[in-house]
Amino acid sequence: MQEFNYEKLGLICGLEIHQQLDTKTKLFCRCPAELQGTREPDFTIARTQRPVLGEMGVYDKAMLTEYEKGMGIIYEGYDDVICTYELDETPPFFCNEEAKSIALQLALLLNANIIEEMHVCRKNYLDGSVPCGFQRTMILGTDGFIHLENGKKIRIDILSLEEEAARKMKTENKNNYFRLDRLGIPLVEVTTKPDINNPYECRECAERIGLLLWSTNVKKVLGSIRQDINVSIKAGTRIEIKGVQKLGWIPLLINHEISRQIKLLEIKEELANRNLTEKDVSEKLVDLTKIMGDSKSNFIVKGIKSGKKLFGINFKGFKGIFGKELMEDYRFGTEVSSKVKSIAGLKGLIHSDEDLKNYKFSEESIKNIKKRLKIEENDCFVLLLGSKQEIEKAMDVIINRVKYAFKGVPPETRRALENGNTEFLRELHGGARLYPDTDSPAIINTEKEIDKIRKNLPKYPWVTIKEYSKKYEVEDRMIKDLIFNGKLSLFNKLIEIFPDNPLIILTTLLETTTALRRDGKEVENITDVDYKEIFKDLKNKRIGKEAIEDIMIIKADFPDLTIEQVKEKLSIESISIDDLKKVIEEIVNKNIDLLKKREMRAIGPLMGEVMKKVRGKIDGAIVSKELKNSITKKLEEM
Repeated sequence: MQEFNYEKLGLICGLEIHQQLDTKTKLFCRCPAELQGTREPDFTIARTQRPVLGEMGVYDKAMLTEYEKGMGIIYEGYDDVICTYELDETPPFFCNEEAKSIALQLALLLNANIIEEMHVCRKNYLDGSVPCGFQRTMILGTDGFIHLENGKKIRIDILSLEEEAARKMKTENKNNYFRLDRLGIPLVEVTTKPDINNPYECRECAERIGLLLWSTNVKKVLGSIRQDINVSIKAGTRIEIKGVQKLGWIPLLINHEISRQIKLLEIKEELANRNLTEKDVSEKLVDLTKIMGDSKSNFIVKGIKSGKKLFGINFKGFKGIFGKELMEDYRFGTEVSSKVKSIAGLKGLIHSDEDLKNYKFSEESIKNIKKRLKIEENDCFVLLLGSKQEIEKAMDVIINRVKYAFKGVPPETRRALENGNTEFLRELHGGARLYPDTDSPAIINTEKEIDKIRKNLPKYPWVTIKEYSKKYEVEDRMIKDLIFNGKLSLFNKLIEIFPDNPLIILTTLLETTTALRRDGKEVENITDVDYKEIFKDLKNKRIGKEAIEDIMIIKADFPDLTIEQVKEKLSIESISIDDLKKVIEEIVNKNIDLLKKREMRAIGPLMGEVMKKVRGKIDGAIVSKELKNSITKKLEEM
């Protein structure tokens, strides 16, 4: 991973972290705040949305971009757990008090000033994720802070309590499908000031805020927390990277974004060196359909036969610009193409900085294109295949993006990709989309309510991590993973049952569950009660630690079985010390020759034979001890 002189570049980062709260009902209605899994919906409703003026009397650019995509919206719902509020047919109910209490606790932990009188606002969204076209949100706390491990203070700008959006299920036939079970689940958004100055600070800050959130009553499942990063360098501009699913992605995403902004600034400088300006960017589309009808390029010929058109445009003096790499395996042509896909809906574009032979363009075809577009030595051409309407829309996107290359880095929202790159998602939202919600009364936070919460604040998680790692003599990482897996409370219960070896509990809750999940096992089927039964059996020596994984596998596959029934299925019966000694004596006597040759070194092979017979029935440490005693005794007799 390429790194940079972040101070010299003037790197500034900020975080927006969204976390679902673990409440019984939704924020502004009393439907259950639970996803319905893969259960099929009972009904669908089709809607269309259009942009509206914000309170400042202007349209939000990101809303206009979504509108230009021309997508239809279909909502999927359930008769028993969705009400008319989610469908925007009923005004909001009163705010969920349980959600407000959790948010107040978080505000206090973040050292924020709590807003005495909260006002619900509407934040416009036109992507279809909210049926009414806006999210209800309210600022609960401001001007807080959190410290990094080195003592650096990261200021918290605001903490908001708001509604979760509907979950997107698929895109099909120019329609986005959203499921309404997630819509309205209470959510907090924590926004930092731009106080972060390198990618590793950003990762640590995200981790600390995440730990803080997960030490309170929030949903501790995959997808319940989302991180967005705002990144800029001195000569660039602010870019919002959305959908950062893993902490480990953060340094790579930031470094790739730095590279992208540096390269875009180099393009700006290169265009100036070539004495080009925005006025040199042609907007003339040329129809190339007729000259490519007999091309050897199969997808071009197939497209034309199906009624599509092939158009081209000449970008004079742009040779090499579309082919310039901005990030790893990501060029300026990719940058333009991703915007075309997002807004115009076309799969992409072809440009002459690519090797056109990869598209099976013949030399004659290339020659004809260049002649028709009047291409000179330093020019670059772009081709698009589609309907005339699609191409005109796409070319507007391309021309506008190319013109912005003369300014440098366009402000926009980008989607995080697993390889550390990003792609265009939408224009950057502005303040024009926020305005008061006239359907909701003011919400008061009383001193009495705040004082009650303040008296019961949990410890800061980094304090807990240090205390636990010292007490149980394990790495900080393991306690941190317990918190992020929502297993700290369960660990506390299990350590009371089985205090003999904390590492066995940690390994079971973290490593074994992860390994089984990778193998496709539904480890969520193993309840806290099941874990308690397993460790009671371990404590009472009814099973050995080697049996734990086998029990978990069966329980994951057959959730209706009790642990006793699982043990019966596995034929696991505890073995007494006397019976163990008999097994060991039999195996030692069978291996007298091996014992004569290797003496005490024979313990390894003999241990393997004994464990084949008693695995999971008794603790391995007891087996090892009794085997050593038996071998020592036998050697003395010999």
